[in-house]
Amino acid sequence: MRLTILYFGIMRERLGIGEETVEVDAGATVETLMSRLSDLHPDLAAGVDSVRVAVNRDYVDSSRVLSDNDEVAVIPPVSGG
Repeated sequence: MRLTILYFGIMRERLGIGEETVEVDAGATVETLMSRLSDLHPDLAAGVDSVRVAVNRDYVDSSRVLSDNDEVAVIPPVSGG
């Protein structure tokens, strides 16, 4: 399956990209995808446990099964004052 991955905030800065296409096996979950992304981008691995993930603009948990052509947003925690 082909997924479009969107990176925001510090994740975008660390990786130097805002978007990429990633291939995963059919039946992959968000958890599977995040593991794959951590393997592809070691700089992402350190913060992967604290990110939120949205699939097709809806927040989901790690057990969500992905579908071909899904848009997955990787959103780091936001802090401010």
